[in-house]
Amino acid sequence: MTITSQPFTINPGALLVSAPATATAAALNDALALYGLCLPIVPLRAGVTLAELVACNSGGRYRLHSGPIGRYVRAATIEQHVEVLTIGGPTLKRATGYNLNRALAGQGVQLGAVRELTFNLRPLPVATSLQLIEGPVEQLLALAAELVSAGLALRALAFAATGLLLVELAGLPAVIDRQAQEVATAAARYRLSLTAAPSAGWQHWEGLAQQHAALPPNQRLDLTLPRRALPAFVAACRAATEAPIWGDAGVGSLHVGPLPDRRLVASLKAQAAALGGQPCFEFGPPPTPAFPALAPPSSVTAGNPLAELQAVTGSRYLIHHPDQLAVYGQDASIAQPSGLPLAVALPASTAEVAALMRIAAAHRLPVVTRGAGSGLAGGAVPTAGSLVIGLNRMEQITIDRDQQLAHVGAGVVTAELQRAAERHGLFYPPDPSSQTASTIGGNIACNAGGPRCLKYGVTADYVLALTAVLADGSIVRYGDGLAGQGESDGLAQLLVGSEGTLAIITEATLRLIPLPRARRTTMAIFADLHTACATVERIMASGLIPASLELMDGTTIAAVEDYLRIGLPRDAEAMLLMLADGEPEAVEREAAALAELAHTGGAQRVAVARTASDEASLWQARRVIAPALARIRPNRLGEDISVPVTRIAECVNRIKQVSATYGLPIVVFGHAGDGNLHPNILFDARNPTDMARLWPCAEAIFAVALEVGGTLSGEHGIGTLKRPFMKQALGEAQIAIQRAIKARFDPAERLNPGKVLP
Repeated sequence: MTITSQPFTINPGALLVSAPATATAAALNDALALYGLCLPIVPLRAGVTLAELVACNSGGRYRLHSGPIGRYVRAATIEQHVEVLTIGGPTLKRATGYNLNRALAGQGVQLGAVRELTFNLRPLPVATSLQLIEGPVEQLLALAAELVSAGLALRALAFAATGLLLVELAGLPAVIDRQAQEVATAAARYRLSLTAAPSAGWQHWEGLAQQHAALPPNQRLDLTLPRRALPAFVAACRAATEAPIWGDAGVGSLHVGPLPDRRLVASLKAQAAALGGQPCFEFGPPPTPAFPALAPPSSVTAGNPLAELQAVTGSRYLIHHPDQLAVYGQDASIAQPSGLPLAVALPASTAEVAALMRIAAAHRLPVVTRGAGSGLAGGAVPTAGSLVIGLNRMEQITIDRDQQLAHVGAGVVTAELQRAAERHGLFYPPDPSSQTASTIGGNIACNAGGPRCLKYGVTADYVLALTAVLADGSIVRYGDGLAGQGESDGLAQLLVGSEGTLAIITEATLRLIPLPRARRTTMAIFADLHTACATVERIMASGLIPASLELMDGTTIAAVEDYLRIGLPRDAEAMLLMLADGEPEAVEREAAALAELAHTGGAQRVAVARTASDEASLWQARRVIAPALARIRPNRLGEDISVPVTRIAECVNRIKQVSATYGLPIVVFGHAGDGNLHPNILFDARNPTDMARLWPCAEAIFAVALEVGGTLSGEHGIGTLKRPFMKQALGEAQIAIQRAIKARFDPAERLNPGKVLP
């Protein structure tokens, strides 16, 4: 249900709001509070507009918990001279061309005056707790670091060097009460004074922010530092100035001013940089980031490039025999190569990738980047005569437990990163179905999500910095690697989802979060699809955000039951799998609430896992879909359209009509909570009739997705297979903008040619 509450348009069931760019965050959150929702960006300054917040990629009070506003921008309406352009859309997953809506934050791209913004929303916290702690700033910062590492439900850790630390917790009352006591106990160990702070506890920081924002930019210092470096730098600032020093100890943000001496400003910036600090733009937009200045093309180098390529990788890691090249001729999709590549190079470092790219530039070779080859859109299928650069050997992982970061190579397998993080008590949430094979580079290239993205977001929400090699072989690093508020973070977001058409991503710095302490799964069986989808909307509007909310249609249920024989009703038309995770008290409450919502929504049967064995059994049905479907037909074309949550039932019913029209079985399953559906067309590649109907059937599914306000791809990308539909999906104006961006990064169009853009 969409509600108009002037001047806002609110859709509680889809967790969406559209608002004028001139509105303030405070006014927006006042309107949302009536529905138990919020945009979790609360500026420390009054009267700041949404457009200003997006330009700065501000995070406000709750940067520690919620991050900057760029994570929540779904769509924007832009004025371009006399033309009005809409970028993005109502779906959380949107792997359809370059992420202009995400790159808008922090001025990664400037497209014109922003008129309207659409945001993803979060439920208001059930309870919050403010505690004000006083004492020496060195001990306050040490306490803050300990609280972050303890994995508490922290919303903010605001500090002032005068000796104040504001601790805000949010969550279920029982959890907050327990954790507030943990804070008090930790503060006592440091012999710090603690009082329960009223809501006015934020007034001190609001006053500091108002004064700080009024200063000229050359008289203030705005930085993000690694948390471990914060005490030393605060001490350096206190020794150098009597100006107010304050920030967020959880994020590592620091604000100092006024500093009228420019030499002092330069000196402190240099000291911060030596400690790993980066500029922050919480209180003013960053300069427009410069697109790459590529080396001018030289004349084409004559001769065979194979010897030059082999000199970089060694003979073992340069493949050029035709039989071996054929292995790299396809990915997991049905896309076919235009011919064999010239060679496949398997570099071990960014430096080797850069050297390979310089050789490719000199010989005018097309370049196709490849990870595990698990893509389903033809994104890694090579162009004839191209150089394929496989990044699988770049599999280094470094976990920074204190900073809660992972520094990884592009070839790291997603599941390996997840396991490495969990060994440190941390969590990397993105979980595409291919996680045991797919690589981080591929996940970033397609902005993968998986079932957990409903609660935790997609890959883009965890990218803090990228190292990439440009078309001319130069190496760039985009992103601050700390909080996502640096001057080149917009360019990092632009590379996410670009499918290797702008640059080769070789390394990434990824955000990690505390590992949830408990989890519980609930299964609900429904007699009809509409009832199941109505229950999904009811859950989304209830204030609950499950970690996963998966849907299987009747055909999928029957196929799984034939395969496993675990007692699923073959006459059921829909099944929901709902995962709650987090603190034990919250999980107990949420699982019970999900079961109750399923019962009242008309579920025929509801089962709640009580043991780890129960958990495994309930998810087994979801994991075996692929082999179960193979018993119906030997081949399948797996698509991943993304549609508004409120139109899932309509979309699935129309897909069933497409199935009847083309005489091919289509099963539908996917991530119901965010509208990312996976219609799988089942066929027999040996049957000419099936093959003749296959692609027209897929085209009909794409048309349905676009007609209900959805997008061509949620997380698989466009590649070659969906490229013919891009004009219909985005329109000529947006295609022209994306072509202009492509021309700045790859003027000769050598990077993954023939992919994404029509």
